[in-house]
Amino acid sequence: MSAAVAAAAGVGLASSVGSAAPGDVVFAVNAAGGAYTAADGTEYQADANYSGGTAASSSEPIAGTDDDTLYRTHRYGDFSYDVEVPDGTYDVEIHVAETYWSADGDRVFDVSVDGSESITDLDVHAEVGHNAALVRTISGVDVSDGTLSVSFSTDVDNAMVSAIRVVEAGDEPAGKQPYGGSAWRLPGRVEAEDYDVGGEGVAYHDTSSGNTGGAYRDDDVDIESSTEGGYNVGWIEPDEWLEYTVDVDSDGTYDLATRVASASGGGQFHVEVDGTDVTGSVSFGGTGGWQSWTTVDAGSVDLTAGEHVVRVYSEASGWNINYFEFTDSGGSGEEYPDDPGNLDGRSWNEILADHFDGGSLDTSLWTDQTGNGHDYGIPGWGNSEEQYYSEDNRWVENSDLVVEIREEQVSDEYGTYDYTSGKLVTEGNFDFQYGRVDFRSQLVEDQGLWPAHWMLPAGGTWPDNGEIDIMELVGHEPATVHGTVHGPGYSGGNSIGGDYHLDSGVFADDYHVFSVVWDPGVIKWYVDGEHFFTVTREDVESQGNEWAFDDNPFWLILNCAVGGEWPGSPDGTTTFPQQMRIDYVRVFKEA
Repeated sequence: MSAAVAAAAGVGLASSVGSAAPGDVVFAVNAAGGAYTAADGTEYQADANYSGGTAASSSEPIAGTDDDTLYRTHRYGDFSYDVEVPDGTYDVEIHVAETYWSADGDRVFDVSVDGSESITDLDVHAEVGHNAALVRTISGVDVSDGTLSVSFSTDVDNAMVSAIRVVEAGDEPAGKQPYGGSAWRLPGRVEAEDYDVGGEGVAYHDTSSGNTGGAYRDDDVDIESSTEGGYNVGWIEPDEWLEYTVDVDSDGTYDLATRVASASGGGQFHVEVDGTDVTGSVSFGGTGGWQSWTTVDAGSVDLTAGEHVVRVYSEASGWNINYFEFTDSGGSGEEYPDDPGNLDGRSWNEILADHFDGGSLDTSLWTDQTGNGHDYGIPGWGNSEEQYYSEDNRWVENSDLVVEIREEQVSDEYGTYDYTSGKLVTEGNFDFQYGRVDFRSQLVEDQGLWPAHWMLPAGGTWPDNGEIDIMELVGHEPATVHGTVHGPGYSGGNSIGGDYHLDSGVFADDYHVFSVVWDPGVIKWYVDGEHFFTVTREDVESQGNEWAFDDNPFWLILNCAVGGEWPGSPDGTTTFPQQMRIDYVRVFKEA
């Protein structure tokens, strides 16, 4: 760590990385921002109780959090927050992201609580980099006069804070407890860095002292940032172990998969449940890099409903773990590769699934939209698109929906078209309001091609009632996908969105899972379980626009356009025919 931590003499305060242990939240404020409900349920009030400083904001995505909005605003300068709280002992969380400077040392500051310096020389960029969330917790703050004061003072440039949360410390927990306060719901994904709280020999065993990676948590487990987003556990040695408290929804057989990496030698581990080895030794070879991730099948495990303790036990050195995931192997026997599991840290109930494993398309769910848009009152589909959509360009084979894009002439009463493709919608058959959508698809590439998975409202007009684009790709940028919303005053080229870029390869090489989590007042986008963009009601309304996504249910659309105002026309480099393949479409409500 480059930021020093100071314990104030005589007051017993200590600072650590990460959120406080669970307790009653007595105060939470979104610095320089409006009222906000975080992913963990904390209700942050609009900025108040401050003295001094200046408000500022950013619109960039924030890494390492599902609460981008919380970290996009900040108060900077020399300032303080004075909060009335009952007398007692508290943990004070400082939430911050460096959204301005892009180098270590450009901003350094101190934080004091009730006049005692608790964090010195804090350099957020040195700890987590640019546009990334950091939480520092000052523990054991005793209040005896009904007022808690948190002050920020500048060493270099300006001190800053994005949010403050004050949690009632209560009694020291006896033994071990789940990280974050709640057992991890299974089936679902458990992040390796979210092992239980309790310390060495209780929640984990690590053979070296200190956190070698210097990220996320302040104990002896070695944690670093992961290229897949979030963090991973690394520097693993034989006989080290991590424990996780889980809560299983129902009796059943569950498939266990782990996400691991090793530069060369591979790794070996086993998994225990309540002290019993349930997998035997699981080995894997080198993956070519410490951040070159692969998924390893650890077999099937019988679990009973209720709370259990899962231990991941290392039998070899030289490997990293990102997460492990239990999926239900019972029921209909359906398998959903690359299922993001408990996306957004939540458990989900599936309300729709189409795995395209029948002999033909399910026309009770999907309807073709054909032609070039004239029959729908929008010639060129409103974007000067050049394709003619036809039922002949889509079919089901090998448990995939295939949409084929061809260079061929077709004519109707409105004109002649040089390209054909397919477009399917659930309009009139299925719509929903709020939840999660997953498309697992292999896309297309080349100039002029425009694959998309998106949603429109069941009622109203465009763009006044909104559009949610789960995934769009323009073929001349085959390694980038876009997540976007359109609404009144922010449609077309003025839409609001974010991008996701592959580190290597293109989206036509393999299947990827494109997801949206849609809640009242907030929408989040993911690729392969990695969060890359969030838009909120506050974001939209702060630009003088109207939020259009809480008034109607929406229905699903999948298509691949050719030409149009955004991608432009195909040229001599464009290959035909090409196939967009969709493995599954799933919709969930929060459990």
